[in-house]
Amino acid sequence: MKKLKVAFCGGGTGGHYYPAVAILHALSRVRKVELLYFTVSGKIDDRSVERDFPGAKRMSLKLTGLKRPLYSPANASIFFSHLRTERSVKKQLAEFSPDLLFSTGGYVSYPVVKAANSLGIPVYIHEQNSIVGIANKRLAKYAKLFFISFEESRRDLELPRERIIFSGNPVRESKITRNEVMKRFDFPERKPLIVVLGGSLGSEVMNKVCEELYKEIQGNDSELTFLHSTGDESSAISLRRFPFVRAFSYIEDLTDAIACADLVVSRGGATTIAELLYFGRKGIIIPWSGAAENHQFHNARSLERVGLGYVILEGNLTSTALGIAIDEMLQRKISYKPPRRPVEIVLDNILREESI
Repeated sequence: MKKLKVAFCGGGTGGHYYPAVAILHALSRVRKVELLYFTVSGKIDDRSVERDFPGAKRMSLKLTGLKRPLYSPANASIFFSHLRTERSVKKQLAEFSPDLLFSTGGYVSYPVVKAANSLGIPVYIHEQNSIVGIANKRLAKYAKLFFISFEESRRDLELPRERIIFSGNPVRESKITRNEVMKRFDFPERKPLIVVLGGSLGSEVMNKVCEELYKEIQGNDSELTFLHSTGDESSAISLRRFPFVRAFSYIEDLTDAIACADLVVSRGGATTIAELLYFGRKGIIIPWSGAAENHQFHNARSLERVGLGYVILEGNLTSTALGIAIDEMLQRKISYKPPRRPVEIVLDNILREESI
């Protein structure tokens, strides 16, 4: 069986990159793959592709996203830089001659998808958020199939229904058991585990409110344990004074802890919401109001609708409100059944569509 040649783009943030990682790892288990990945210079995908996929070809693109509002004069130069990039990408794609291009969105996808379409390369697109991003919305017409993570995303797309596939958001698998997670962080095995994370860069607001909550809990003989990813080392050092908290600026393989947590306190990023849905974990979500199109709020509402979520708006976030939410969510009984693995749905559709 010949190698499957695939080109990928979608990065700049973990929310775009991690679904691509999940899809590529799954694809590599069923087919021999030769990979060309278009990355955003200096971003997470640019730093990680060759570590995650040894032997992959990487083309690093120096691009920036459009400014808000979209009619800003500054966008004129950005638009022309994308046109120049599209020409160089087209040359690379023509030389590589992939069987297909898969895009997980972000501004890097715009010149790459357009170049692939102009060469007649089949294009597949995945949207992680409930509100379809600007790039994906404009590129949707080029997609042979457009995969969505939330059913409500259909309303943003002017495509025939058969070209929109509700797959969910592919996530990385957990690799160790709950007992192993608890041992790794030196927690008593039978105590409830609460994972706190403020996105890939952390959240100063969440760190401060959690610190207040930890102060209140300290004098109450609480049975709770917290694994807290702060985003910066100074906050982590400060929070380590609480005996029931394990705080780190960054935690490798945090998916393992999320998969077995009794509760997760987080922003409303697409990857975290997808992991909660996939593993059937409960979450208290504090959406970041600065997210484009307020998509974190809509992501959080989607989790709430299936009984796994409790939403606290940032303006209402206090240690008291968080403490009440934690008590309620730990006691909440859920009947949610995780759906079929998103990565299987994506691959089944692509491999069937391309007959490869």
